[in-house]
This record gives sequence, C-alpha cells and structure tokens, in this order.
Amino acid sequence: MSCIYKIKKGFSTYTNTEVRIAEYILENKKEVLNYSAKVFGEKSGASAAAVVRFSKKVGYKGFTELKMDLAKDNEEESMYIDDILRENDTMELLVKKSESHKIATINETYKLININYLEKAIEALRNARRIYLFGVGNSGIVAQDLVQKFSRINVFAIHHNDSHVQLASSVSIGKEDVAIAISYRGNTREVNSAMRQAKENGAVTIGITQYDKNALSKIVDIPLYIPSEEKDIRYGAVSSRDSSFIITDLLYLGVAKDDFAKTKHHILKSRELIIDTFR
Repeated sequence: MSCIYKIKKGFSTYTNTEVRIAEYILENKKEVLNYSAKVFGEKSGASAAAVVRFSKKVGYKGFTELKMDLAKDNEEESMYIDDILRENDTMELLVKKSESHKIATINETYKLININYLEKAIEALRNARRIYLFGVGNSGIVAQDLVQKFSRINVFAIHHNDSHVQLASSVSIGKEDVAIAISYRGNTREVNSAMRQAKENGAVTIGITQYDKNALSKIVDIPLYIPSEEKDIRYGAVSSRDSSFIITDLLYLGVAKDDFAKTKHHILKSRELIIDTFR
C-alpha cells in the first residue's frame, strides 16, 4: 500500500493537527523529502513530536521511514503509464497486470468506505421522491447503470446523456429529491454547477469522487470517496470506473434491502416481462 494511500485513508480519524500534517504532505510531496521532522513541523504548523506521532499512526516507525516510502510513491508516479501498459507486453503479462490492478482497486475502494456516510446516503435515497444523477463520459456510464438498477425495483431515477440537459434538469430538483454526482476528478464544470443548484433548491447532495480536495467534495452534503490512483494520462478511466461501480452497487443494494419482499417482487415481475416479450 502506498504512502499516499495510507495517509488518505485515515483522514476521518485525524485530529486537527494531523489533518494539517496530512494535507501538507499531499500538497508538497517532493519538498517534504528534504525536511527533518523539526523543519516539517514548522512548515505545517505542528511540533516535531506531532510529526513523528503522525508517522507512527499511519504505519511507520518514524518520519524518516515515511519519507522513504513517499519517495517510492514519487518514483512510481513517473513510471505509472509504463507499469500499467507497455508496448511490448505479452497477452499473458497483460492479463496478470489487469488481475493485479483490479484486485488492488477493489481492496483500496473498500478501505476508503465511510460507513456513516454510506448509511446517510442510502437513507436519503430511500426517502427520495426522485433521484437525479449527474455525470459525463465514463462517469455517465456508471450513472446510467445505477438508473437501470433502480428501475428494476421501482425507484425513480434519471440521468440525461447530454450534459446541457443535465444542467437544465437541476433547476427542477426539489427538497424532497436527491442529487448524485459522479466525477473522478471532481472538477467537471456542468456537473458541479448542477450540484450547486440542487443544493440551493434544498435537495440532499451526494458526490462520488476521488479522495482528495476538489470542488465537488466541497459542494456535496455526503462525499463518498474512491481511490486517487489514476494519473493525468488514463487508459479509459479503468480504475475510477471500477471504483465508482462498487459505490453505486452498494447504494443500490442498501436501498433494495429496505423492503426485501417489495424488491424481490419488482425484480421477478420485470424479469417475467422481459422473458415473455422475447419468448
């Protein structure tokens, strides 16, 4: 597990001082390598002792060991594309890489789940009059999948493929509705504008986004985080797509189990209709 990931996954347990330390590391990954615990403490507004305690809290013997692992992260970041996909990879190697990558993505996504936030999101969805989903590109595919799942259990959810229509629809959102945004980087202009409008209208807002400070995470009432693993050049947004599917599946399952008999009835009825139609 990378140093950056270890730091990010523990945010919900940090004190105010530890949050300052963590944020400084994440924003100054290269500079931190040159600091002693004392200098780093001065830079981040903490004591040297607090820096050492933080290092131990995230799993290291001390600040020096944390820096050594952080240096590996910086080196791996520059090699990321070659590690994932190289021109001369054999099919066998590509399969092994894909397997390893999928397993790591799944594990890291589940470790980031905040049960309290997840339960709040599910409760809001259970009580929602309508559920609006916002997302473009690969995030839009995830949104469409959730709409399709909800439709099978008689839960009204909507997502428009056209981002301008998404934006326009946000004006109609009411306080009895829920808005869900899916955006890995959290800086998609039309998605964030729609969520601001939904929040202004009194709706509960949920955001599925990377575990990092971004515009979307600051807008929504309930942030649901996915790993911040993908770099600037991404091959089809594979990791973020898989992580987002994990979160949306949990939202669906959480809503579905609320009235299991009703859920089972609707699923069976929809399946029967499809079978009868194409028999």
